[in-house]
Amino acid sequence: MKQIRLAGTWTANLSKSQRDPNHQFQSLTLHFEISKEAVLLNFTGVDKAGKQVSSARTLHPDGQEYPVADASGVVEIARWVGTDTLETMFKHEGNVISEGTYEVSSDGKTLTSKGKGLDASGAQYEQVIVFDRDLN
Repeated sequence: MKQIRLAGTWTANLSKSQRDPNHQFQSLTLHFEISKEAVLLNFTGVDKAGKQVSSARTLHPDGQEYPVADASGVVEIARWVGTDTLETMFKHEGNVISEGTYEVSSDGKTLTSKGKGLDASGAQYEQVIVFDRDLN
């Protein structure tokens, strides 16, 4: 399993990121745990209003559709693209509503998350968030 370089904790570097105007936040940390069958992704951070936020989701990077528990009619698809990129896609009733990638740099120190699609309010978004590996 070569995808283990994604495992660990990553902190958003806001000065290097290109955030969508409708998706602003003060801080964001991602933590990935990887097993043979799944990728556990935990998000923690502070939103635009200063409120602490957190969530977790389990991705199954086998290219199959999995229902999203808190979104009726939405499925998530994840798959590995090469050894250092995890690709995700969300569909609602068969239509792609968002897609993105998590790509680890060749030196293993930077994670770039690219995403685009429709957010929960139905507004279009596109952004690139750059993360630095937390070595602590």
